[in-house]
Amino acid sequence: MSLGPPMQLSLFSVPGSSHPEPESTRSPRDGTPTPSASEQRALPARAETLPRAAELAHQLSSLLKLPVHLTLTDNRATLVSFRRHPEELRLRVHHLFLDAPDAVVRAIATFVGQGDARARAMLEEYTRAQRTQVRRTRRPGAPLKARGQCFDLQPTFERLNVTHFQGQLQADIGWARRPGRKSRKTIRLATYDARLREIRVHPALDQPHVPAFVVDSVVFHAMLHALFPDETGNCPSSHSAEFLERERAFPLLDAALRWQHENLRSLMRA
Repeated sequence: MSLGPPMQLSLFSVPGSSHPEPESTRSPRDGTPTPSASEQRALPARAETLPRAAELAHQLSSLLKLPVHLTLTDNRATLVSFRRHPEELRLRVHHLFLDAPDAVVRAIATFVGQGDARARAMLEEYTRAQRTQVRRTRRPGAPLKARGQCFDLQPTFERLNVTHFQGQLQADIGWARRPGRKSRKTIRLATYDARLREIRVHPALDQPHVPAFVVDSVVFHAMLHALFPDETGNCPSSHSAEFLERERAFPLLDAALRWQHENLRSLMRA
């Protein structure tokens, strides 16, 4: 669920259920997937990427008519993100764009400069075609934590699963990592990663003044993305009629959306 104008291009649930997934094995001890070789892709070697990244930055600088500070990433979800500064644009792009054709590079510039929907669609189509370069597994680190200071997401997920999905949805849920203390113009309150079947909820909602029904509505929205895995989750217009119909059936939806709108600034400052 997103609020505010987009400053990033994300794969919310791509590849979806219509795309085959690489094979993996599960440990008989804990059921954790053991990534296959194709799932362990990493950022290419620095010596290899530097000239190509410099050329990409030069192309984008020429198209945008301002200096571009380019950083390559190996993210699993956010493939393009940017932040404007007085004298330059700081742009983070996934390494799959290093060899992008000129049309895709122009689409990056148009998306960053104008937020153009057609450019966004071209980038999404290109990333789907290059999805084997996107890392499928979480980097080593702490597992998802469902229990926060104010809300425990696991009981919330289980209750909503039984009430609205006949207990059929299977996903892990936890609080996302707290972002850095930087001003921003958008906040994504929850995401669903179809590759890992994970729901991550923004920690801004883990506060005493946030109503429980607001947390419920955000988790429910993310669970709908698990039910309809081809949804991109970027804005209401990207949701199917069936998705929106299911969401409208959620109790207190209007009140939850109104609260989010009225408290957007405080959430972004959290």
